[in-house]
Amino acid sequence: MPSTALLKRDWQKQHVYMVQYPRCRPLPNLSPWSLKLETWLRFADIPFTNISNEFKKFSSKGQVPFIELNGRQIADSNIIIEALKQEFGKANMEPSDPKEQALARAFSALVEDHFTWVQGALRLKSGFDFLFTDDFFGRYHGTGLKRRMIQFAAKRWVKKVGHDRSQAQGMGRHNADELVEMGKEDLKAISIYLGDKPYFGGDRPTTIDATMFGHLASIVYIKSADGILLKYITETCPNLVQFVQRIKEKYWPDWEETCSTMNMNAHHKKD
Repeated sequence: MPSTALLKRDWQKQHVYMVQYPRCRPLPNLSPWSLKLETWLRFADIPFTNISNEFKKFSSKGQVPFIELNGRQIADSNIIIEALKQEFGKANMEPSDPKEQALARAFSALVEDHFTWVQGALRLKSGFDFLFTDDFFGRYHGTGLKRRMIQFAAKRWVKKVGHDRSQAQGMGRHNADELVEMGKEDLKAISIYLGDKPYFGGDRPTTIDATMFGHLASIVYIKSADGILLKYITETCPNLVQFVQRIKEKYWPDWEETCSTMNMNAHHKKD
C-alpha cells in the first residue's frame, strides 16, 4: 500500500536506503527502473543499502523503487537521481555539452516511454510464466495447493493489469510482428547512438548509461519465449550486448553472488 511512513527508522545521515522489489536469479532485479537506479548509485559511489519491499511496501506515489534519505521519502527513479545529484554534488554525472544532454534526454524517453512498452506488450502476448518460477517470485507463493491457488490468482491479475495498461497506452493494440519490428527499430537507433563509444556519454558513464543498462539487461539475461529481440541484438547490435557486459563487469562485481543468493546487499553493505 502507498505510504509516507519511513521503513528505516534508525537511518544514518547522508545514507541512501533504496526500496526495490526482491532479487531474481537471471539478473539482480526484474524492474528496469530498480536496476537503473542501483547501477546509478554504483556509478556515483554514493553509500546505500537496499531494502526489499516484499511486494507490500510502495512509495506515497505507489511506485517502486523509491528511496529514503535523511528522514524523507523520494519516489520515481528520475526524480530520485536529480535529487541525489544535488544532495551529493554529482552534477558532473551528465555530459557537459548541451546537445549531448538533449540527446541523452531524448534517448532516455525512447527507452523508458516506448521500448519498455514494446517489451511489456510482447511479454503479455507470449506469457509471463517465468515470473512464477522460483528464479523470480514463485518462491513467495508457498507449496502444494496454496502455491497453485496463489499462482492462479496472480496470473489472472498480471494478465488483466498488463492488458488494461497496455491497451490504454496503445502498444497492446498491435500484433506481435508489429511489436517486434518496433523493438528492432528502437534497438537499431540506440545502437547507432552508442556507436563505438564505451559509454553513451563518451569515455565515462553518465545517467543515460544507467538507464540503458536497466532496460537492455533484461533482453540479454532473461530468456523470452521466442528470443527474437535477443537474436536481433546479438547479431545486429553487438555493441549493445558488449555495453551491457561492460557495465556488469565493472560496476556489478557481486552480480553472480547477488543472483545466486538473492541477497539484497551482497556487495554494498551498510557503511
